[in-house]
Amino acid sequence: MAEWIGRELERIRKLRGLRREDVAARLPRPVSASTIRNIEHDEEYNVSLELLRQIAAVLGVKIQVSVEAEDLKRWHTPPGERPAFQLPDASAGVEGQDRLIDNEYFIRYIRARHPDCPLTNSQIGRRMWDFAKPRGAELVKGRMQVKKLPVGESIATYRLPTTAAQYRVHARDIDVLHGFADRLGRSYRDEKGRVLVPLI
Repeated sequence: MAEWIGRELERIRKLRGLRREDVAARLPRPVSASTIRNIEHDEEYNVSLELLRQIAAVLGVKIQVSVEAEDLKRWHTPPGERPAFQLPDASAGVEGQDRLIDNEYFIRYIRARHPDCPLTNSQIGRRMWDFAKPRGAELVKGRMQVKKLPVGESIATYRLPTTAAQYRVHARDIDVLHGFADRLGRSYRDEKGRVLVPLI
């Protein structure tokens, strides 16, 4: 993971001989010097890309944003190592250009890749369905019985659901659904205890 952008902004600010107060006051909508300090040092500080660009403009630099589709990088286990948890096959049930999938698959996917995700299983299931439905997903049957995991393959302390919604999705949307599942997996609690899902 790249170093937090705030540290680079701080380095440039110091090279320019500017104080935090100077930068804060020159912004189109001035902020406090403590906000600049938070941006420079707190990787979890909730700052908009627009504010980062404004700070960069004051410093005479440009911020470039790149997008990497982490979900398109296949989950890889180095040769000779056994994965701690084997995900179910998302391609099971391929019918033409559609695939059958269920919320239990995404719950397992998130719990395996993002064990600290604060969302409950039902929140994951509901949000995945709400994301898939406008993309043409069709509910196959309301709920299906979920198979029990073999002993030794439980996921952290989370109990998997006993039933899960099953739906048909377009094969071309599988990567997009995995990307959204990864976003849900990176959810976090703010200082007030609210669960927030990152925008990207």
